[in-house]
Amino acid sequence: MNNMKSKNNELSIKSTTKTIINEIDYVLDGIKEEEFEKFVKAINSSKNIFVTGQGRSGLVARTFAMRLTHIGFSCHVVGDTTTPNIDKGDMLIACSSSGTTSITCHIAGLAKRLNAQVVVITAHPDSELSNYAGLTIEIPARETDQVIQSQLTAQFRSTLFEQACLVYLDAVILTLVRLLNREEMEMTKRHANLE
Repeated sequence: MNNMKSKNNELSIKSTTKTIINEIDYVLDGIKEEEFEKFVKAINSSKNIFVTGQGRSGLVARTFAMRLTHIGFSCHVVGDTTTPNIDKGDMLIACSSSGTTSITCHIAGLAKRLNAQVVVITAHPDSELSNYAGLTIEIPARETDQVIQSQLTAQFRSTLFEQACLVYLDAVILTLVRLLNREEMEMTKRHANLE
């Protein structure tokens, strides 16, 4: 009977989502406020913003690019056919849990050589990717290694990093909306209408 009750908890949407939300909350609690403030100010002073990342981290970066566009920033996803050149005064935001993804590191290195500001969002602030960064934002959701689960999370691989990164970047958007007094109607006008 107890075993059945335990199995039912594993199948409960409320129990499962509570686990996920608690894990995200725990990670976000460890983020440094001064990094957040520097990031918001850096975005606000950039001419053009570029985002990059691979896999699910790349998808999170793309959602951020979309919202930055909605609130009035010039934002581009690296690799899209319409992405312009990056230059001094521009910013590259590179998302990678491991901080070792070769393509992301290569792109960050190029951006740095082209005098753009590089911001790295990672679970590993001492990684190769951070070598290219003017600002590194740590999302403290490390895995112990590529296979064994961390004690921090019940979820697979870097899932917790990606979830916490999404919420973190949405917090950046909301902060910018408030700072810049963006109105819902103004943002709606910039929303895609070919859908």
